[in-house]
Amino acid sequence: MSGRLAQFTPTQPAPPERWSPSWNIAPGRRLLILRKVSGSMECAEVLWNLTPDWLRDLSRASFSANAENLAERPMFRSALSERRCLIPVDGFFLWQQQGQRKQPWYLRRRSGTLAIAGLWERYQLDDGTQWDSCALITAPAKGLAARIGSRMPVTLNAGEQAMWLASATAVSALQPLLLNAESRVEMMHPVATSVGNPNAAGAQCCTPTGQIVLASQPA
Repeated sequence: MSGRLAQFTPTQPAPPERWSPSWNIAPGRRLLILRKVSGSMECAEVLWNLTPDWLRDLSRASFSANAENLAERPMFRSALSERRCLIPVDGFFLWQQQGQRKQPWYLRRRSGTLAIAGLWERYQLDDGTQWDSCALITAPAKGLAARIGSRMPVTLNAGEQAMWLASATAVSALQPLLLNAESRVEMMHPVATSVGNPNAAGAQCCTPTGQIVLASQPA
C-alpha cells in the first residue's frame, strides 16, 4: 500500500500561504486536499490520518480506506456521504517485496499530476480546538501498480473527479466509480530505500535508482 506521497507542484486553487512542497509525505503529516465548499473548490492543508468527530482513541485513525467496503465502515460512512475530496499528488510510492527486503517504487504520470480519491473529516476538542483530516482510498491494483503489489490509491480522470466531488452523486454510485476507475499512472521507477524514513526529504526521494518503466512496456 502507498504510505508515502509527493506533493511539490502548487495546486489550483492556490494552496495556503504556509504550504511548502514535499517529496516524501508520510501518514500523520500534513498534506493538501481539494474539496467543494459552498459550491466552490477549495485547497486546504489537513492531517493525513482520518479522525471522525466521534473518535476518542486517536490511535485508531486511518490514513487509507478500502473502496470495497466504505459504506459499511462506521469510520468512513459519514464522510463518504458528505465529505469527499481529492488529494492532488505529483506521484506516490509503492513497496515491492523482493526476498527479505522491500524495494520502493515511485509512480506518476509522464507529465502533470494525479488526483487520488479521498475523504475528509473535522475533529473538535472540548476546548474548541479543531483540525481537518483525510484518508486516501485504495482499490485492487491495476496497470503498472499491479506489478508492485496488490493495492493502489484510486486515481481519477477529470470526469470521475467531477462525479466524486458532486453532492448530487448518489452514494450508491460511488463504489462502482472507485472500483471501475482505470489507473492514471503512466510510468514508474525504483528509488532509494531511504524514502522509507519519514524524515527523508528533498527531490532525491523521487530520483530514479534504476530503469524507468512505462505503461506501454510489456511486463
